[in-house]
Amino acid sequence: MKRHVIIGNSHAAISAVQAIRSVSSKDEVILISREDCPAYSPMLTPCYLSGDMPYEGMFFCDKAFYQENRVDTLLGKRVVKVTPKSKSVSLENGASVSYDTLLIATGSNSQVPPIPGTQLPNVFTLWTAEDARKIGDAMRGAETVAIVGAGLIGIDCVNVAMGKGKKVALIEMLGRVMPQAVDAEGSRIMESRMRERGVESHLNERLLGIEAHRGRLSLSLASGARVQAQVVILATGVVPNVDLLEGSGVKVATGAVVNDHCETSVQGVYSAGDVAEAIDGVTGQSRVNATLLNAVEQGRVAGLNMAGVRAPCLRTVQVNAFTPLGLPCISIGEVSGVDKRHEELSYRSGESYRKLVFEGDRLVGAVLIGEVDGAGVLANLIERHESHPNLRKELENGNVSLTYA
Repeated sequence: MKRHVIIGNSHAAISAVQAIRSVSSKDEVILISREDCPAYSPMLTPCYLSGDMPYEGMFFCDKAFYQENRVDTLLGKRVVKVTPKSKSVSLENGASVSYDTLLIATGSNSQVPPIPGTQLPNVFTLWTAEDARKIGDAMRGAETVAIVGAGLIGIDCVNVAMGKGKKVALIEMLGRVMPQAVDAEGSRIMESRMRERGVESHLNERLLGIEAHRGRLSLSLASGARVQAQVVILATGVVPNVDLLEGSGVKVATGAVVNDHCETSVQGVYSAGDVAEAIDGVTGQSRVNATLLNAVEQGRVAGLNMAGVRAPCLRTVQVNAFTPLGLPCISIGEVSGVDKRHEELSYRSGESYRKLVFEGDRLVGAVLIGEVDGAGVLANLIERHESHPNLRKELENGNVSLTYA
């Protein structure tokens, strides 16, 4: 009988539990999480904030799940050190837990810029369930909200604040919104939509600091402009939680580097989800794929391998789906041609925009805005990494045969 220790308690961790139990009902499973609650999805925090679901709706496990799967839980406990030499992990309270196999599924954490004022009351980040609860309470009495960062989380916050009738200011240090998820044309469409609906956008602006004055917050920008708000949300990105791996010998780049079996550079230590870095299915480069489907797949594969089943990981493609102020958008794979090998095919009519990115006869990326039909087929084509001589012509004519998928 083996002892499997899992650090983390979201999609990757739960997927690993299920995989281990599909192989062995007798192995010991210990799950350690810094949060004192059942598993929930950080992706659903904006849905709770908007009122589309109750607080409990973010949670996809209850206490019964852990009991039924014979999982010993250490909730509200933070792991501060991993020691492969002794096959143990150390907790913040001084306790130690030994393991035969270990899964690092610690996810990511909000990145807070090192500027004055980020610790002031009514300045928040949005990632955890507790973050969402605090922002929801603060927004009830506020009329103005400033959002710093125009990535996925920032745009979600714009949706929430506008939906609640707040006056919204958006601050982004780069020259366009959603710079990593869509191309320049896609950004222009979203920027126009937000501007028409009253969002005050400050692009190419850097936040220098936040000050509190008479119950309001004042944000000073590098241009000399000032933005006034009652609530500030810092959506300035997330970083993998890899601090506990310092000195462990586990190779870390942006995240914990894993092979096709989700095993790290240290034998018996695995990683999955937002904290893991693996080979991207499109580019062939090592990167963190912070999507739900990838977390579930990597957790499944890690769990199987921990339980003794040699299983490879499917190289999932990065897919982002978001809806800025009601406009459906999906981006898949390589959204911008990065060199001369790439060719682009695009179409735009009003707010409807479709762009496909090819590398020879192979589809490697897509941006769909407004019209998102066929996204699943396109993702399948990209993920399978296959070349079809007639594919580009078929897609130009709008005739995507399901036989390709």
